[in-house]
Amino acid sequence: MQILKPAVLVLAAVVCFGAPARALDQKAADVVINKYLEKQKTADGEGQSSGNVIADLNGDGKPEIVLLWAFMGPTYATNQLTVFSDAGKGYVPAASFDVVGQADAVSVKNGLILVDQMVMGKNDPLCCPSIKKQGKYRWAGAKILEVK
Repeated sequence: MQILKPAVLVLAAVVCFGAPARALDQKAADVVINKYLEKQKTADGEGQSSGNVIADLNGDGKPEIVLLWAFMGPTYATNQLTVFSDAGKGYVPAASFDVVGQADAVSVKNGLILVDQMVMGKNDPLCCPSIKKQGKYRWAGAKILEVK
């Protein structure tokens, strides 16, 4: 019994004083995303989410939010990839990148952001890209870089 007492005290101290911050869940990420997209509204259009992922992109043990979204104008749409990071004062946009073509889905594998895209072929009409591509991107702090 004597051996257990110190172990129990150490465990209690870790739980009370050294517990890590609550992990980011999808509900909290949705609040950040919706607030951001609301700020993207203009007289000409608005931002719409195409998907998001919560993942630790830089291996620091803290999750980032990766948002794939489109700005929808009256006759056009542009795709964006935005990473949100928490530097201690809540999640804020850390970097954005213009995604070429139509972007449909986003995922993360080993810190690499993967985006399913359709891009223009040589003879494609402007409406209809026909080439499937998986774009690969890496978050580098203030930038998102395309990995070739």
